[in-house]
Amino acid sequence: MNEQLLKICELLKKCKCKNVATFDLTENDEAKFFVIASNVNPDDNKKVANELCENFELIGEKDGFHKGEWIILRFANIYVHLFVVSARIKYNLDRLYKNKEIDLAKYLKKQKSK
Repeated sequence: MNEQLLKICELLKKCKCKNVATFDLTENDEAKFFVIASNVNPDDNKKVANELCENFELIGEKDGFHKGEWIILRFANIYVHLFVVSARIKYNLDRLYKNKEIDLAKYLKKQKSK
């Protein structure tokens, strides 16, 4: 799963998403990660969502795809939240999970050394 998490984040950066943040929520019963990223407009969110779905196995639906302001995708135990900037500010998931944010490179390096 660590490799998939890295590849998802790399794809988001390749698609020029802004402020990509990764959160480790594995303390819960089910191991999972949240990845939050922003785009300028709903059409960009939809393009990125489609790109992710072409490259990774989507579990369930593309929630919020119709409007495109906040799209939620699930890939195994990785949840990707694509926001337009104004919606990201409004819902402020970054603040909610602030203490769970990780530096992905350091996290993966630590996992490899285990």
